[in-house]
This record gives sequence, structure tokens and C-alpha cells, in this order.
Amino acid sequence: MSTSSFLAELWQRGVVLKLSDDRSRILVRRSQIDPELRARLAQDKPEIIKLLGYVDEYRALIRNAFAIMIQSEATHSGLSVFADDQARLTDEMGATLTQAIRDGEARQWLSETGLCPVCGEEQDCAMCEAMDEDGADR
Repeated sequence: MSTSSFLAELWQRGVVLKLSDDRSRILVRRSQIDPELRARLAQDKPEIIKLLGYVDEYRALIRNAFAIMIQSEATHSGLSVFADDQARLTDEMGATLTQAIRDGEARQWLSETGLCPVCGEEQDCAMCEAMDEDGADR
């Protein structure tokens, strides 16, 4: 399994890896890892650290896009820069990991704001339906 797929699987299971402030260590709750996972993290540490840098950037990108998308139709023009950055980060991280990150951020956004990151208050889009199927809290 590729490192990107490995991180996507962890993310989908709710295991969120972060970088230390100096970006040299992988941070994760001890309760979320077992010896096998710890060994894989150590084995792939350089690649994981590289990908986690992209993950941080992608999470910020997604959250900014959510904020833009719910503000008004006029602000959608700012999404062309988003699309270019998203394509670049998808190339770096892989489609599976970017989807896992995006879906996790969408659930977090909904939880924090009460607004769908795509349709805002209307909550009648495909993303809302998918989050309803996943059991996301509203």
C-alpha cells in the first residue's frame, strides 16, 4: 500500500496525524496507534512528513474554499486559484488522500458552523446527502 493510501486509510478511520511545530516529528494520539502502526510510521517517516505538509496546506485550501462558496455567487471567481492549487496538491498527495481530507474537513466545517460547505444553509446538495448517509451531525 502506498504511503498516500496508508494515510487516507488512517484519516478515514479518524486517526489524524499532524506535524510537530518544527515539522520534524509526526504527532498522533497514543490511544490511536498500535505497534504495527508505529512501525509503519517509523518506516515511512520521511514520506509521511512530506505528505503531512501537503495535508496541512490542502486542509487550509479546502476550508477557504468552503468559506468562499457560501458567501456569494460573486466570489466564485476566486475559485480558479483554488482549482489550480487543488490539482497540484491532488497530484502530490493522491486522489484517495485528498478525498479523505476534503470529506473530513467538510464534516468538521458542518459541525463547527452548522452550514454545508457547498450550499450553505440550504442543505440540499449532493454533499449534504452524502454527509447524511455518513451520519454527520447537524
